[in-house]
Amino acid sequence: MSQDRKQRRDAAANRERILTAAGEAFRRSGMAVDMRAVATAAGVGIGTLYRHFPTREHLVQAVTGTDLAALARAPLPTGSSAVDGLREFFTATITGLVANQAMIDVLAGGSPSDADLQRCLAHLTKIGQEAVDRSQGDRTLARDVTADDIAYQLLGLIRIAQLLPDDEPAAIAHQVELALRALAAH
Repeated sequence: MSQDRKQRRDAAANRERILTAAGEAFRRSGMAVDMRAVATAAGVGIGTLYRHFPTREHLVQAVTGTDLAALARAPLPTGSSAVDGLREFFTATITGLVANQAMIDVLAGGSPSDADLQRCLAHLTKIGQEAVDRSQGDRTLARDVTADDIAYQLLGLIRIAQLLPDDEPAAIAHQVELALRALAAH
């Protein structure tokens, strides 16, 4: 086996260990994770970490990019009213996010110029438009609710999830219901 191939295999293994350690650390502690702690948890030196990921943002992107992509594909549930579909969508989204503090940090405070974040916002607005269109038939949303309003309500819920002392399903459900009251037809 050539020395170059062995080095490439070692580098790939180091990168995977860094991603695994960073994923766990970011999910648990959010963006405040110390990069030295990530390197230590991965069993590599800080120089190795920075060779693979020159900045914290590069590492966060590598760890959260797939999660953001999944969020940008999540559909509005079918077979229910607009408000019930939003309830299910909001609850599933927030419940999934509370297990990943870094994702909440990225969505609650991420740079609007970030391409992955922009894709998520565009998708959330699309979900909002689907709900508004559905509500034209079932009249479960207030007439003045827009697709942007729905996207902003979900972003607000994400910020609230960042502040909740725990990820209790009842606390999440309560916050979702409060947001839906603002959107629902009266």
